[in-house]
Amino acid sequence: MKILLLLNSDFGVKNTIGARAKPIADELIKHNIPLKIICRGYNENLKDDYDITQIFPYSDMVMKALTAIPIYVSKKFPANEVKDNIFEYFTIKKIKKIDLSEYNIIHSWDFLPRVYKYIKEKNPNIKIIQDVPMAFPNVLKEIKDYDVLFKGEKLEIPKYVKNAIEYIDYYVAPSNFVKKSLINEGIDEEKIFVVPFGVDIGKFKPIGKDYNGIFRVAFSGNVNNRKGIPYLIKAWKELNLKDAELNIYGRVYPEVKKYLTDAEKYHIKLHGFVSNINEELPKNHIYVFPSLLEGSAKSVYEALACGLPVITTENAGSVVEDGIDGFIIPIQDVKSLKEKILFFYNNREKIKEFGKRARKKAEQYTWEDYGKRIVEIYKLVSEDE
Repeated sequence: MKILLLLNSDFGVKNTIGARAKPIADELIKHNIPLKIICRGYNENLKDDYDITQIFPYSDMVMKALTAIPIYVSKKFPANEVKDNIFEYFTIKKIKKIDLSEYNIIHSWDFLPRVYKYIKEKNPNIKIIQDVPMAFPNVLKEIKDYDVLFKGEKLEIPKYVKNAIEYIDYYVAPSNFVKKSLINEGIDEEKIFVVPFGVDIGKFKPIGKDYNGIFRVAFSGNVNNRKGIPYLIKAWKELNLKDAELNIYGRVYPEVKKYLTDAEKYHIKLHGFVSNINEELPKNHIYVFPSLLEGSAKSVYEALACGLPVITTENAGSVVEDGIDGFIIPIQDVKSLKEKILFFYNNREKIKEFGKRARKKAEQYTWEDYGKRIVEIYKLVSEDE
């Protein structure tokens, strides 16, 4: 078995999709399974340990600049499509220099129809595995006022994604929520493997704290509509709890600033982006993540690892078990948010109880385990040839 990883991200670089490819590569190397990595960028310290090919010099910087355009210049700019077109063009040039007959599996983190077409023409027996980290937009139609909350977002998947699907043999999804969105597009359920993400349980861990003093609630991530911030803020203000604070870690988007003009009055602390989030999260008592659309939010895994009970939604694609290590509530449900926050506020002993189970849950989802699960899929797929 020989594996080719296609990654329009930075291999082995923290806080990128490329970070998820490293534990897979490590597991392959551990079992002496040959692999090659074609990517836009990589951690320079890893160059000597892996067979890495960058599509062109400074391609990582070019891609990051393109990513910034819809954030800071115009939301209409199709950054993902442009980046994938560039990645496809240069990836094909690199692939032409290798013998595809030697490879059994292509694992790709982007939808690359032209690359897949070329690969299948050269070796029809290659199995293409598509990583799908985020739910397809068809699930947006289930969200009330989605056209306002997700202004400019389309329910249809882009044409280049549709073109890629005809060449894909299997899919890896991080949650059943993402799996559901794939099935909605007519993809065969038997072709979809669900593999939850992981967390660094050595970096994110519980700390000792006072459970009877100020009640601290945390949220981390992009502070915007997609994360359900309007509903969290509304619930928090209506509760107006005594001796309680809501700690929000992350960049505040313009679309939600109107809800936060009186943040201080309601003891809402806006921390902005925090580089040492692993030190800040454990100081809190519970974690609330009422997201409307995810794949499987890494912040939830981090909160669980810190021993925090988690209140979240099905749409967050989490591994939280309702009533065990947290609560799963309906999206856009202010009443449920209030009820579950109040549950922990009034039952401090339950925070410890749920928190211990949260930590145990996180220990089942390390990045090493993630790599093992993916490699098992490679083996299973290879046996089907």
